[in-house]
Amino acid sequence: MKKKCISIALIMVLMLGILAGCTDKTAKVQANEEEDYTPVEIETVDMKTISNQTILSGTVNVNKEVNVVPKTPGKLTQINVKVGTYVNEGTVLFTLDREDIEKQVQQAKKSMDAASVNYEKTKEQIENAKANLERTKQLYEQGAVSLNQYEQAQLTASDSTMNAVQVQYEQAELVYNQALDSLKNTSVTSPIKGIVSMVNVEEGEMASTAQPVVVVVDLSKLYIKIDVPENIISKLAIGQVVMVDIPSASEKSITGRIETISPTVDQTTRMYSIDIYIENSEQVIKAGMFANVHLNTDTKENVIAVKSEAVLEKNNKYYVYVLEEDKAVEKEVTVGLDTGDYAEISKGLEKGEIVLTKGQHYVQNGSKVKVIRGDK
Repeated sequence: MKKKCISIALIMVLMLGILAGCTDKTAKVQANEEEDYTPVEIETVDMKTISNQTILSGTVNVNKEVNVVPKTPGKLTQINVKVGTYVNEGTVLFTLDREDIEKQVQQAKKSMDAASVNYEKTKEQIENAKANLERTKQLYEQGAVSLNQYEQAQLTASDSTMNAVQVQYEQAELVYNQALDSLKNTSVTSPIKGIVSMVNVEEGEMASTAQPVVVVVDLSKLYIKIDVPENIISKLAIGQVVMVDIPSASEKSITGRIETISPTVDQTTRMYSIDIYIENSEQVIKAGMFANVHLNTDTKENVIAVKSEAVLEKNNKYYVYVLEEDKAVEKEVTVGLDTGDYAEISKGLEKGEIVLTKGQHYVQNGSKVKVIRGDK
């Protein structure tokens, strides 16, 4: 009986060993089947706008700068601003001594008043002379006065005297108005909204009409001048939007617009200059800062495009791998513009198809793949 029990135990151990071996073999086969794929990244084909890009450097320039000078020379009695002061249009920047100009106004007023009195007096005299001329004419016709007396009466009633007096009055009035303007101009205001960038004269000094007392700059709109080679200039247009990087002012790119393109080449550099204007409402960008301008050329709008790395070349032909279920399927394509980032596919792909962008170098037509990253 004991021998029989031992035999049964041995048989059970053998059977368990066989079952364990089979299970392990099955697990290995399943693992190999699961591992028999290539991990890939994918991208869904869509319509895009692509272009080649050239980066050129330049410096930021002030768009509007005004040198403020007095209309009449004079002694500076007060300066209301300093470098860095924000001013509005009409803000009083400085004032000149009024004393001498006020004396000129008073003298001009007296001369004008005297001319006015003379004008009115002469006007009355002319009117009286014309009335006397009418009476003298009647007497002359009756023979009561001589021809010489009649001609003298005509001369006295002539408008030429009146015209001369009127001219004198108008000249005196003009001198007076000019003196008033000079008095008003003793308070000099800013013609634009901006920032004071320079003050050249101190209080108590003489200000002339030849040198600016204050310089005001408008920083709300700036421009960048860059030189462009001839192989690019024909691909640019006025109004074209460009992206501008100014590292010292902002980490983000700034939108600019081409506003001027030189029609002639610089004979020394053989380059064409263009001006790109940027808005600076927060005024964080300063004149003189370094800027990189991104110029887009050869732009293709609304075309089928995929990442350039998705396109492979074999035997002078281009192809991509598309995802169909869990297989990589090779498709020949025709490539148009290739910017280095994206390639235009003019033939061979349709919108909505899924292409392999990573791992495509390690598959063949029909290879099993597994998506590990992408927009599927």
